[in-house]
Amino acid sequence: MPDLAPVHNARKTKHLSEIDRARRNSAKRCYSTSDPTWRRLRAVVLASEPLCRDCRRRGRITSAVAVDHIDGDTFNNLRSNLCPLCTPCHTRKTNREDGAGFR
Repeated sequence: MPDLAPVHNARKTKHLSEIDRARRNSAKRCYSTSDPTWRRLRAVVLASEPLCRDCRRRGRITSAVAVDHIDGDTFNNLRSNLCPLCTPCHTRKTNREDGAGFR
């Protein structure tokens, strides 16, 4: 059977590159986000500090739903390196650090 030339599908290629990027990012994590150890640690942080730290600095009261690594090192799970944030603040911080989105 003759080999067929590969068909380029930009839409599918983009989707696969997003999946590959997500896999690379999760592979760099000390714990995956579904790991029971990370879930317990996240629950402890959110229970001890239930409000978004960035919003609180701005005088707003917003529930925290994400736990962010302040220094960006997912292996550094010291409590002093973990910061509770709301989704918009966490997204802004991540985009700022990764160079994505608007600044």
